[in-house]
Amino acid sequence: MYSLPSMSGMVALSIDRLELQRPSRTRLLKIAANARKEANACNSNSSPVTPSIDRRELLAGAIAGGASLASSVDSHALADPIGLPSFKHCHRATISDDINRRCCPPQPKRATIDFKPDSGPMRVRPAAHLVDKDYIAKYNEAYAKMRALSRGDPRSLRHQAKVHCAYCNYGYRQEGAPKQTLQIHFNWLFLPWHRWYLYFGDPGFALPFWSWDQEGGRYIPDMFRRETALYDAKRNTSHYEPTRVDLIYSLGSDKKSDEQIREDKLSVMYNNVAKVKQPDAFFGYPLRKGSSSINGPGGVERAPHNAVHIFCGSPDEHNNEDMGNFYSAGRDPLFYCHHGNVDRMWDVWRSLGNKDFTDPDYLNTKFLFFDENQDLVRVKVKDSLNNEKMLKYKYQAMPDDKSWTAYEPKPLKQTPWSGSSYEYRLVKASAENPEALKVEAEPVTITVDQPKGSACDEILVLEDMEIDMRSAISFNAFINLPEANKNTRVSCAEYVGTYSNVPHFMSDIGKGHTEIVNATFSIKANVEILGLKSADKLVVTLVPRGDGSLTFRGASIQYA
Repeated sequence: MYSLPSMSGMVALSIDRLELQRPSRTRLLKIAANARKEANACNSNSSPVTPSIDRRELLAGAIAGGASLASSVDSHALADPIGLPSFKHCHRATISDDINRRCCPPQPKRATIDFKPDSGPMRVRPAAHLVDKDYIAKYNEAYAKMRALSRGDPRSLRHQAKVHCAYCNYGYRQEGAPKQTLQIHFNWLFLPWHRWYLYFGDPGFALPFWSWDQEGGRYIPDMFRRETALYDAKRNTSHYEPTRVDLIYSLGSDKKSDEQIREDKLSVMYNNVAKVKQPDAFFGYPLRKGSSSINGPGGVERAPHNAVHIFCGSPDEHNNEDMGNFYSAGRDPLFYCHHGNVDRMWDVWRSLGNKDFTDPDYLNTKFLFFDENQDLVRVKVKDSLNNEKMLKYKYQAMPDDKSWTAYEPKPLKQTPWSGSSYEYRLVKASAENPEALKVEAEPVTITVDQPKGSACDEILVLEDMEIDMRSAISFNAFINLPEANKNTRVSCAEYVGTYSNVPHFMSDIGKGHTEIVNATFSIKANVEILGLKSADKLVVTLVPRGDGSLTFRGASIQYA
């Protein structure tokens, strides 16, 4: 067997046989306008915004696909769990308007084995900017060996890239619902899928993470520019040091000052990660059989995850390759270092007292991976939740976490807006609002009813957003700041979050490249800071950035 000293490759696979779990019942918590009601306590794992119904550290295996997913959002019906196709159902993934590519995995050589918890020593994943020369040499050697593996070896870097290509560019469709594509972004699969994606490999090596939320990680780690095997020609070379990484970067936003990016970082991390309490709003919406898998991404996925992808992709490439497009992102070794920090955000979020989904259909979702021995391993989402106990890795402590987890945004003193909320169009929930609103180049301001309620969190939901998935659309959301524009800094209490999309191409199933998605923003802390708890309406301003336009059909405020 070939044993890599550090990095091995991943291959995306699908499941041949599924053990479907009985779907659970999850109560939808909505508080009607003017009806005060106490919702469940914090971290109740309810789904207030759902719209409808070990030991191997490096990348030698690959995720295959999810199995049984689903929970009902009301007490009257049960949703069917999702199933994934067998290897035979994998087809060419769409990577451009006129190009398809085969991103399917090779056939396994042996029978599938079940994952067993790691019994080895604990490994500590280090921050990339703090590793020494010996570590870098071993890391570079591993990628050199991955690049040299044969085309049919499931551990090769070539197959690493195919993981994203197949599962992010629609190489699979849903079992039992062939008109629906399968996507592991935009839903609750995002974090566990990528955790397993990084897992298998050399049991004696710990992956580095790019700590872009820390002051020490403010630049693309230098080893990815200097080391031969870690280098990727399709990166934005203007974004190496001394250019600071912008956690809400969008195409064309390179004129921000270093100081502004530094200040904005704290607010971005606070608003999109630290203050988010509910699992739906952090992980993403549940995925249900027969429905679009692009339901709604969680806060950490939209930004900083998506924005950093765009920041690293090359504007000289037609589709912003490599990092700036899903199909090609896995070609760049920087991808895995970036996702190491995304995975760390899950640990940080839980350290703040938050809890994962407890839905059995989520916990029993199954993936398949090739390990470092080219064995196909069956794993479950629940096996990944306690990474220290089950997977035997943890992250190097980062003292700067407190700079954003304990961040206290202040209102903009120069804009103490005191106008009437009735100056702007009142937008109801999508069921009550037949006309779509378009967001193009200029900011859009609306008014949304704020029901009287008290709960762990208050959620602003933009419903039925229609987005061309080929575009790098991005927008910042503000409350109580109708004059917000592209020059408005997000380091203020009026800023509530960012939506950012990584471009990718839809498969040809008769509906073009657009998808319907929902966006959720945790706003309770902002509402309290701004003194808006007693207001019966909130003014919401969306400031478009980046590329493209979108429409949305409704807006609502819910309590969870």
